[in-house]
Amino acid sequence: MEVPRAILLCLFGAVLCPTGSQAIQCYRFQHVFFGPFDLSGMKLQNVSCLLGCSEAVLSLNTGYRASLTMVQKGCWTGPATSHMQTNEKALPPDYSVVRGCGTDFCNVNFQTHDSIPNLSPAPNPPTLSGAECYACVGIHPKDCTPEKSRRVQCHKDQSVCFQGNGRMTLGEGLGGSFSVPVYIRTCHRPSCTIDGTSSPWTNIDLRGSCCKDHLCNNDSMVQFFRSGSATVAPGAAHVTVLLPMVSLLVGTLGGLPGLSS
Repeated sequence: MEVPRAILLCLFGAVLCPTGSQAIQCYRFQHVFFGPFDLSGMKLQNVSCLLGCSEAVLSLNTGYRASLTMVQKGCWTGPATSHMQTNEKALPPDYSVVRGCGTDFCNVNFQTHDSIPNLSPAPNPPTLSGAECYACVGIHPKDCTPEKSRRVQCHKDQSVCFQGNGRMTLGEGLGGSFSVPVYIRTCHRPSCTIDGTSSPWTNIDLRGSCCKDHLCNNDSMVQFFRSGSATVAPGAAHVTVLLPMVSLLVGTLGGLPGLSS
């Protein structure tokens, strides 16, 4: 495994790194939420970290008021680089944000679902395509059976039904990899192409198929989707990474070299 540059600099004395009593104290938390999340009333565990703290949110949404959200807090061990990509037209709607910081218990910015954008906005103007599809998202096939799915009227240019499966991952550099399977049904555009973005720390690898008939996305969720004219390409989550550039690696005492709170 590649050793992060910040650790190499610590080993060779290029920067002064926290050790022993100087270790940074961070919150540690990891959970999957079905629907909005709220950590404000929870007592989180603590962990001592060498390089700093991290917090990350990765959310996949049907676009019709159903979401699957991963939240992780812990140590930061990733490269001290910044990375930013967004794609507001991605389907199914997705979002992720990753933040590193360098003071005690600084990984507290993401406490509620209000810290991420609304991924199920009402169409403006309020036009519908005329299609009706099942909509659901979960981590088990049973979470997304037609009986547990909502029947939704599709928005605007979303005139076909989609169903797919894949995996959501918060990767190495965030104090350890956190990954869950995902199953989803929702509306889609006739192109049936997932148009997302990617990040060094987050990913949604999703494959599926589209159909044109009324409530037609009701097949088994355990099927394996192959490449072809009727399937979508792998997609990944939006990302906004709040980290400074590598030129800031040499920092000041009392915080993490190269990262700010």
